[in-house]
Amino acid sequence: MSEVKYEEDRPKDCRYCYFWSGKKKGCDLGGEENCYYRLRPEETPRSECDGCPYRQEPKCVSLCMKKILKDWKEKQ
Repeated sequence: MSEVKYEEDRPKDCRYCYFWSGKKKGCDLGGEENCYYRLRPEETPRSECDGCPYRQEPKCVSLCMKKILKDWKEKQ
């Protein structure tokens, strides 16, 4: 599991945060998983080659083969 990362301007302690409502109530946002300052991982779009063993630089062999086979099937 990856380490949770926060914005640089995050307060050192939740007590100093704008969304902190005291010791009894706690955070208005519902805890650290919903923290305003938490950086969410960027979602990368899925590629046709994700998980392919032939996906290497400089050229992706599987993508070329998929395209060739697709064109070949369309011609038949």
